[in-house]
Amino acid sequence: MSTSIVTLLPDRASSAESGQKAEPSGRQSIPRKAIIPAALISIDKDGKIDYHDFKRHISSLADVAGVSAIMVNGGSGLDKTLTREERQKLLGVALEAVDNKVPILAAVRESSTIPKLAPLAKDAQREGAQAMTIMPPADEQGFSWDSAQSRFEEACAASNLPVVIYQTRYETEGLVRLAETFPVVGVKEGSKDPSTFESNLRALRDLKLNIAVWSTHSKWLLADLAIGADGILSGMGSITADLHVALAEAVHHSDLKAARKINDQIFPLTRVFYRSGQNPHVRMMYALRKLGLQKHGFVRPPYQPLDASERSKIDQALARSGFL
Repeated sequence: MSTSIVTLLPDRASSAESGQKAEPSGRQSIPRKAIIPAALISIDKDGKIDYHDFKRHISSLADVAGVSAIMVNGGSGLDKTLTREERQKLLGVALEAVDNKVPILAAVRESSTIPKLAPLAKDAQREGAQAMTIMPPADEQGFSWDSAQSRFEEACAASNLPVVIYQTRYETEGLVRLAETFPVVGVKEGSKDPSTFESNLRALRDLKLNIAVWSTHSKWLLADLAIGADGILSGMGSITADLHVALAEAVHHSDLKAARKINDQIFPLTRVFYRSGQNPHVRMMYALRKLGLQKHGFVRPPYQPLDASERSKIDQALARSGFL
């Protein structure tokens, strides 16, 4: 795709005038209007990360015209299987690969081996990330205000990086309180309900803090963009970054015909990646290998490799979308 979202990006100097919280001096800022792929990792047959392959993947994403930033170590990287050392190295490799072309968001989330956010937040700042994405908590209780406040306080005490909230099940009131209380510059909105998405979008807009709202609803991106989403932050962007750029551009220019055409191309992939059963990112990792964009398509336990039927369905969807 030759379409670029560059025309959508505001002058970064205007953020202070509009009330957006200032970022630490010297750090590359993340534009509000943005297309942000969540990068997938490459795992070889022995369960080891292929960092060279990952670097090549990051470089290719950064070279897509209109990609505004890249997120690493998120759910699309099957983050709960990563050690702290692997997270640090992946972040460092990503920063080296982009060479200041685009900002890097470092996702942080607790796991069985890393029970606290503070070490991950410190690592994100030390390595040089431009922001940290605080991933959803592990259980329902974590979405209560007291628990959410505690998690965010811990992360923000350990780092002065700007914060992106990965929204899934926070109540609108709680989401707004988090945005008001902490240095939030964006929300990866994944409430999985169009009505809730719009309510959250409007509530965040009412704060007048210039906080970005990026859709991660890959199954209905066109609808979210039409309502007013500022862009897209999605693991599927590892494969379809150029289509995400083109879709956002078409909506921005109110070109419904073009937007529908692009959406038609994306649709077969969303149907196969996000159907029930396997983790969608395991399917995307196979698709990257099938397309020659990564060398490996293996996974770590507890995730399981795709069977022949799964692989065939993905192959068919890639063909229908014009990738094969």
